[in-house]
Amino acid sequence: MFALYEYGEYVDDCKKRLLDTTELHGHHQMVEKMKELGVDAVIAGNMGGEAKAELLSAGIVPIIGYCGDADTASDLLVTGRLPVAPGDGGCGCGGSCGGSCGCGEEGASCGCGDGSCGCGC
Repeated sequence: MFALYEYGEYVDDCKKRLLDTTELHGHHQMVEKMKELGVDAVIAGNMGGEAKAELLSAGIVPIIGYCGDADTASDLLVTGRLPVAPGDGGCGCGGSCGGSCGCGEEGASCGCGDGSCGCGC
């Protein structure tokens, strides 16, 4: 399941829809569906090299290292405030939520530590 966000002129003008991907198999099918839907970027806590390369070859920007909920990540991305970890992967919260984890507040609870951020924290 993926969340797709389409923004209008303002951040408040956002349409969210969920995409059921159970019928899609492999990176190529996922990326083809994303291209068909006009996806510009994918935000993830972590991503393998093959998936990243497939996205880049399709002109879709992989944004890796965010730890937090998708709604917040999307809003932060369109306002230019999305915190991510340096490098090619890992989790933006460094494995704990002792610092800023992308939730907008220092030390905020974002589900890190329970595996919910998709980055193995």
